[in-house]
Amino acid sequence: MIIVLTTGEHRYTHRRLEKDFPVPVKAIGYEDMPAAEDAERATYIFTDFDRLPPHRLYKIGVLYNALKARGLRVLNNPARSVSRFGLLRGLHRTGVNDFNAYRVEEFRRPDRWPVFLRMEGHHGPPASTLLHDWRQLDIAVRKVIANGTPISALLIVEYAAEEVRPGLFRKLSVFRVGPTMVGYTCVHDDQWVVKHGKPSITPPELYEDEFRIVRDNPWGEMMLPVFEQAGVEYGRADFGLVGGRPQIYEINTNPDIELGPSPKTRPVRKATVALYRENFTEALRRIDTA
Repeated sequence: MIIVLTTGEHRYTHRRLEKDFPVPVKAIGYEDMPAAEDAERATYIFTDFDRLPPHRLYKIGVLYNALKARGLRVLNNPARSVSRFGLLRGLHRTGVNDFNAYRVEEFRRPDRWPVFLRMEGHHGPPASTLLHDWRQLDIAVRKVIANGTPISALLIVEYAAEEVRPGLFRKLSVFRVGPTMVGYTCVHDDQWVVKHGKPSITPPELYEDEFRIVRDNPWGEMMLPVFEQAGVEYGRADFGLVGGRPQIYEINTNPDIELGPSPKTRPVRKATVALYRENFTEALRRIDTA
């Protein structure tokens, strides 16, 4: 049994694994988790740290330690997982990312333009369009704060994206499931903010390339130290290629798990999704507790 602990309203991410899946998986909210001494024997995965305030992180950190003390397998130590800002700043400092990030409350001018605003712990679109100078940034910050976004949660992120084809952007992803790195399917869009994508605009040769990426997982090995730097043993790293170099945008500890293509999906993509599902399933088997 594998138990994924999430914030209560975000259990849907792993609900697809609860029915007709080869590995027994259950998603529960932190508020429904019993005390460590009453917890069933299982592998526990802690997630959703960016959605939790510090006092709750402390409480689930105590729970993590108690489960470990019982000899259970537990992934993602809440006390070690860094914030989105901490990850981006650290990756820039170590030379992994060419772009940097800043807290608005640092009152620091970016080193390069354009930039955009993003809210810490928010998984939706950026809080602004691309901003090309200090005046535009100042106006955008004032507007976002006036709309209710707390300044303590606002980040300035330097733009780092590159078209994979003219007018087409690609997001790449790698899962870490304990000791295993799993290549994930790609997302394509006609705008630089690539989230859900537009499958209809993807040319056939990129779907062929996507199969190769999932099969060979060419960036899996290099992502392992990135996960280690983030303090994450289970999650999904999202990144893009700029000048041939991976630029990591975030690591999501509670990613929405997709396991099947839509009925209208092209045959090559069905094969890609089937291969990813097989690899992901095997990775879960390796961390399962009977």
